[in-house]
Amino acid sequence: MFSSKWLIHFARNYSKWIPEQKKRVLLSENDYKSFISSLPVIMDKGVLDTKFLQTDELRGRVKRIAEYYMYGRKTIQGEMTILTHEFLRKPQEVKGELLNQQYVLAWCVELAMIYILIMDDIEDGAKTRNGKPCWHLLPDVGSLAGNDSSMLRSFIFELLNQNFSGEMFVNIIKLFNEAFFSCNVGQYMDAVTSKRKNYNNFTMKHYESIALYKYAYYSSVFPILSALILSNKYNVESRKNVMAIFNDIGVWSQINNDFTDYFDEDTKTGKTGTDIQEGKCTWLAVTVLERCSENQRKIFEESYGSWDPVKIKRIREIYEQTGVIDIYFREEQTTYDRVVEKIKSLPEDTVPSPEFFQTMLDKYYPNVICGKSFKSSN
Repeated sequence: MFSSKWLIHFARNYSKWIPEQKKRVLLSENDYKSFISSLPVIMDKGVLDTKFLQTDELRGRVKRIAEYYMYGRKTIQGEMTILTHEFLRKPQEVKGELLNQQYVLAWCVELAMIYILIMDDIEDGAKTRNGKPCWHLLPDVGSLAGNDSSMLRSFIFELLNQNFSGEMFVNIIKLFNEAFFSCNVGQYMDAVTSKRKNYNNFTMKHYESIALYKYAYYSSVFPILSALILSNKYNVESRKNVMAIFNDIGVWSQINNDFTDYFDEDTKTGKTGTDIQEGKCTWLAVTVLERCSENQRKIFEESYGSWDPVKIKRIREIYEQTGVIDIYFREEQTTYDRVVEKIKSLPEDTVPSPEFFQTMLDKYYPNVICGKSFKSSN
């Protein structure tokens, strides 16, 4: 178990340990610049070709909704889409119209994330994201936030309609709707579990179900499956292979989010941490309830889900007493090793290939190497 002095030191230095969002990219510098520079071109053409956006005001509104959370955050899901597509094709094939479709699809994946973030902030009553006020708190938004998010979702489908056709378009639309539906179900499960405050339901099995629906699918599985469709390699078997590997990676990514939320680093995570105050069913809460004493559980039940600074402090003390940080690092490495073993067990002719899965794991998996480095230096 870590000492109180070490925990304070860790919290103060956590921002030095976890990479800043803007620095965490998957693509090469040139590919990343090309991807980023394609956004204004795609957006301008998209709004001009959308028949319902007949005025400059409407076109400007949709662009502003789409871009408000876009700048200043990671574009990991869009980059995953590109990296996967280029991995599955020969490099010389990705040019002309196919290159444009690749960028459109990647930005639509990112826009889907923006839609989900707007809705998430509304439901959570969040105040800031990426260091600025949440969309629903802007003076000219307010009660229009719900309609704005709906316009954005419709615009995503419009962009896809403008750039894809036939069976590929049908498969992409189905996949996007699946991602939205999965996240909506996960958001519901997350919200009602927090509101009911029945801590008997704070089990690891229930938590993993929430994480899978709310975050794992759209953040990890969805971009890979999108790229499979674009590369004409999407089928029952390839989908099954992706789900088998990336479900685990996605669930751990949610655990990583819970962990970073605990340290309240808006500049690093993009959102001020309020999981304790909102009574969220997080990995930390579930882990502590599995290990705490009867007295600690009583304090937890009396204090969790409150904005009272004294009660928040009590919860943090319980987290410290149960050694949740040490448990996190052990579980992070265990999960990574388990996924590696899964990849090694795949046949060589698997689509996507074992090499692809290992490459994506090492690029995407949240900070395993950084965690090792930090621990070894303290």
